[in-house]
Formats: sequence, structure tokens, C-alpha cells
Amino acid sequence: MGDWHQKLARDLVSETAAGFVPGEAASVEIAFGEARSAITYALELARAHHIPAAGNVSGDGIWLQLGDGRVRFLLNRRDGNVTVLRPGHDETRIALADAAKADLGTMAREAIDALVAAWRALPIESKRQSVPPADFEEEPTKG
Repeated sequence: MGDWHQKLARDLVSETAAGFVPGEAASVEIAFGEARSAITYALELARAHHIPAAGNVSGDGIWLQLGDGRVRFLLNRRDGNVTVLRPGHDETRIALADAAKADLGTMAREAIDALVAAWRALPIESKRQSVPPADFEEEPTKG
């Protein structure tokens, strides 16, 4: 999978002012993409089941909020690090040189698991689902 990502970074960026993405930078993009994938899945799953979750998966600041808890990954190219906020841990800064080796995807999945566990422990009244109106067509293509 990494080879395809490396090729995509090379081919896509070759037409821009940067002209190329060094292999290390592409590895960081791939690692950050793995974290983005986990957050996207969790956010879309929650929304599909009317669970009140919020988040952002575009750009260099990705996050998911469920209840009072939050998972956040911030790719800071200028400062050369990825900042990670996850339940039960202090904010962590990972140098870009170490970000690809840090397995950000696994880190995101574990953080989401902790976020969901904390949310599940809340009293039921704190976990109200966002229910659509009674006349809302859930499956507009069903017939």
C-alpha cells in the first residue's frame, strides 16, 4: 500500500510549485492519512446512526468529538510535528521524522476506542441520539 501512496504523492505534486514530495514527507502524509481514515470511519458511523458526534477530517487538523471527549491530530508542517490529543493522555507532539514510525493509524484507533468507552460510561440522558423528524426519508432510493 505504501508504494501506491508514494507514487500518488510523486505524480500528484509534480505539477505544483513544490515539484516533488520527499519520501519522508510522503511517509508522514501516509501515516496522517491512516489517522484520518480511522476518524472518518468513526464520524460517519456515528452520524449514520444518529449519534451526536462532531468532527473534521479535511485539512491538517482532524478531530472527533463524542460527548465531552475529543480525539485530535494536528499536522504542523511549520513546526515539524504532529500534535495528538487523546483521552487519558497528555497532549503529545511527535516530530515529523518519527511520525511515520509512530503508526498514527493505530494511535487514532486506540484513541477512538477510549473515546467511545468514555462516552458509553455516561448516563443515558447524556447520550441522546440526534433523531430526524418523523417524516424524514432515511432511504430516498428505496422505491
